[in-house]
Amino acid sequence: MISRRRRTYSIKLRAAGLLLLACLLAPLAGMTAADAVTGDNVGLSGGHMLLWESEQERQADLNAIRLSGAKWVAVDVDWASIEYQNNQYRWAPLDNVVLAAKARGLRVLGIIAYTPQWARPADCPPNNTHCLPQRAEQFAEFAADAASRYGNFSGYPNLRGGITSWQIWNEPNHYPFVQRVDIPLYVNMLKQSYTAIKQRDPYTWVLAGGTAPAPDDPSGKDMSPASFLNAIYFWGARGYFDAFGHHPYSFPCSPLTEAPWNAFYQTLALHFIMAYNGDGAKRIWGTEAGAPTGWDVGSCTANSGRSVTEATQAQYAAQYILRWTKDWGAFTGPLFWFQVRDNGTNVWNWNDNLGLLRRNFTAKPAYDVFRMLNAM
Repeated sequence: MISRRRRTYSIKLRAAGLLLLACLLAPLAGMTAADAVTGDNVGLSGGHMLLWESEQERQADLNAIRLSGAKWVAVDVDWASIEYQNNQYRWAPLDNVVLAAKARGLRVLGIIAYTPQWARPADCPPNNTHCLPQRAEQFAEFAADAASRYGNFSGYPNLRGGITSWQIWNEPNHYPFVQRVDIPLYVNMLKQSYTAIKQRDPYTWVLAGGTAPAPDDPSGKDMSPASFLNAIYFWGARGYFDAFGHHPYSFPCSPLTEAPWNAFYQTLALHFIMAYNGDGAKRIWGTEAGAPTGWDVGSCTANSGRSVTEATQAQYAAQYILRWTKDWGAFTGPLFWFQVRDNGTNVWNWNDNLGLLRRNFTAKPAYDVFRMLNAM
């Protein structure tokens, strides 16, 4: 039997949580129906674990995405694990995700990336899939295979229309995902993949980029999103992408921080570059955004940790969604929060704690804010 003292404490704790949520949502109280956010322009990423976790966990993660009000889910189309040997395929993990997403009415953005061993260049570090391939043609062939399997004209009725938007690589401007930034090779991959995918499914969307919030590095290891976009236009990418993917992270600072280094505000510069090159009508998709929680809480004015409190994460979620979908809605596409659930439980490792849910599936305040915004 629960003691009166323990029950009273539980009621007070719940009341404190509701009061915190009310404070977080106070800026939204004046919103009208015209200001409402729809999940059509909001998505969640399941992270890499969505492909490899247990079926029970995968179903629970996708249920959480659907219940959040988001209409999109981003998933890796992991070339390295699917075509593990040349012309030998292991589609089952991705099939499972696509079928489960379709069953919940979720649209899927497929991020085609990561090179199998047989297609890597000689200078790719051992056991590293994060190198651009030796030949753009091989990447494009795989992209065509994926579009044939999951696109609007798939020969598999249960998979048909499962993935109808594709991003070509992940963070091609950032050395951990390419080892070296190679604009000519990337543009060749983009051109050939765009052509091959459109031949299989002319009604699909193909995104360039997925740019990381990196600076311009004189050594060439990193290139800023604006420099990368300018460079791919210079090398002839115009006409070979339907939208541009960007990762507008700002943590531990607010996304509303007006500073040149803030990848969220760099979205404005990307739109200007696209307009200058005749692509002003094309949208910028935020294919990753978010902020980690944890104990290494950082400050925007000091060189400290990278995490934020759970209350701050909830505030940032509202700022991200409202600025992106409402204020910038004329030139932006869907915004994907990375990610639905924490990767791990190490409170000192920011990369473990990017989720709207904790590892044990309990909701952080940001999940409630996310859900309420999408339900308005």
